[in-house]
Amino acid sequence: MAGAKYFSKLDAAQGFWQIKLDEKSSKYCTFNTPFGRYRFLRMPFGIISASEIFHRAMDNMLEGLQGVRCYVDDVVIWGSTLQEHNERLVKVLQRVRENGLKLNRDKCHFCVKEITFLGDKFSAGGIEPDERKIKAIATMLRPTDKRGVLRVMGMINFVGKFIPDLSVRTSALRELLRDSIEFKWTARDEQEWNDLKTTLTTCPVLAYYDPTKSLKISTDASKDGLGAVLLQAEEGSWKPVAYASRSMTESETRYAQIEKECLGLAYGLDIFHCYVYGLPTITVETDHRPQNAWSRNAIVLQEAGPRSYDVRTEEGHVFRRNRCNLLKTKETFQEEQCGEEDENVDV
Repeated sequence: MAGAKYFSKLDAAQGFWQIKLDEKSSKYCTFNTPFGRYRFLRMPFGIISASEIFHRAMDNMLEGLQGVRCYVDDVVIWGSTLQEHNERLVKVLQRVRENGLKLNRDKCHFCVKEITFLGDKFSAGGIEPDERKIKAIATMLRPTDKRGVLRVMGMINFVGKFIPDLSVRTSALRELLRDSIEFKWTARDEQEWNDLKTTLTTCPVLAYYDPTKSLKISTDASKDGLGAVLLQAEEGSWKPVAYASRSMTESETRYAQIEKECLGLAYGLDIFHCYVYGLPTITVETDHRPQNAWSRNAIVLQEAGPRSYDVRTEEGHVFRRNRCNLLKTKETFQEEQCGEEDENVDV
């Protein structure tokens, strides 16, 4: 979606029912009623493979089209210009007509500047978490038992790619989930809970991944966890594409600091593997000085494989400042765009 400014979203009406069953499959979908036995002629909801079959049918229908992605019954179309968007939309609608797919008019959106898809909001500025999910977390009452903490952590992890150093920011909450610890809400838990809510309301806008631009991975390790961020070069600066973090096991917490840093580097290479795979050289940024230890560490060598990597170090305060500068919020982007004249979006 790099460079996308205009979006449309289509929704297939009563998705699974648009797939006709063959005679043999239809017999396996027989059900009893007080009035006799009946069988589905169309693919019913509830079959384990139904979602996969429908998704495959949608992929086959849209095969070869540029600027189009689908997930089950949702289709999103984008373009960097109004003309490009409209041309792509027309091609998609032609495929829809040729295949007899019916759309839900109430759930379709055409030629808009921002759109929600798979729980994230997409716009010209980048990717943001859905405001409804952020509001749901921000208005939640603090957990009163371990099940409540699990629910909170599940919701927070859903937007984890937008939160730097999530494992560090949730260390106190995760401790409450240990079997050996009795649930007791402390001042530390309350502080972390409030800090998380504040962080969620100022989540950074993530850049669209662009394979034509330079990438680097910034990693860090602390006593509470490992953190990594995938950065992309844009307009003379580095912008975040995704954040990732995890806690350390009990044995990993006893590693020497150099081993923790190596573990963080290996984690960054692994979690962002799909982005950096195939690159001749991987640039990794860290605030740990002993560079000569990186090339001999077995953990790093295993994750890097046959690829070469360039490890660059920054002073601790510079490293942290640079990472803080990456937290470009929606409000910042809107201020930069203030005064720009909107293009006509009539179709």
